[in-house]
Amino acid sequence: MQTQTKSKWAYGIMGALVIVMTIFTLSCGKKEGGAQAQEESQNSALPIPGVQTQTTASVASQRLSQALSDGKYAYLFFYESGNGDCKTMEKNLDSFARKTKKNVEIIKVDRKDPRNSDIVTRLRTQTAPIPLTLLLESNNSIVAAFTKVVTEEELTQAFPSPKKAEALRDIRQGKGVILCFSNEQMPSKEQVQARCAQAESKLAGKVDYISVDLSDPKEAGFIKELKIDPNPPEPITFVINAQGQVTGKYGGEVQVTNLVQAATKVVKSGCCPPSSGKTCPPTQPKTK
Repeated sequence: MQTQTKSKWAYGIMGALVIVMTIFTLSCGKKEGGAQAQEESQNSALPIPGVQTQTTASVASQRLSQALSDGKYAYLFFYESGNGDCKTMEKNLDSFARKTKKNVEIIKVDRKDPRNSDIVTRLRTQTAPIPLTLLLESNNSIVAAFTKVVTEEELTQAFPSPKKAEALRDIRQGKGVILCFSNEQMPSKEQVQARCAQAESKLAGKVDYISVDLSDPKEAGFIKELKIDPNPPEPITFVINAQGQVTGKYGGEVQVTNLVQAATKVVKSGCCPPSSGKTCPPTQPKTK
């Protein structure tokens, strides 16, 4: 029998999966690089297109562009001097940077420093909670966000798994996503997967169906992030619309019509869209 979860979190922000809908393009290419962490310096900056608040890019903007064009991930840390939580988060980031084997750059941004106004304005972080830590990947998109102090382990787990990266890519392309989490022991697995595939076919080009094996160790972090029992009796199916909103969660059997309706449903947001010309803080995921 089909069941649908209507908990508050299921219709709000699903961790980092929705933060990408802010989609701040940073105009970079791709290369190779290594891990590095260092304090933001105050050297002269070079011109950068698309910034209206000043004629030169801040050091933080330059470092971010360089890191992403080098094929690195980047942790962008917004802080304010004198804030105790910011100091704690900074220590955790520094410790993470010393230990990680990830190809990641740590970039620290004093939000109150006028020399950083370009990156603060571009990412609309003027009124966002701090400490604010954003993880960006080389294709110029935000893939994780933390609005409080988090541990080194959480910083490590924020890097997207293969299936999460696939879902993020679909959302960035303006598609909805149907995610089915299952394992070989589930009696209804084939039926649920077949209906997910049928829904994808009905919405050809608008929705992608992604099957996730609950026993795949590479997806353990993604499964935990979505608060999914790693050993449920039946498949768990999530539906995310093209706006990156979670519009359905189903346990066990699910009807094709329900999947199609959920995939095309739009939940109104209280924040202004990126194209409105108004300033809004970035869409916030549930804090971890």
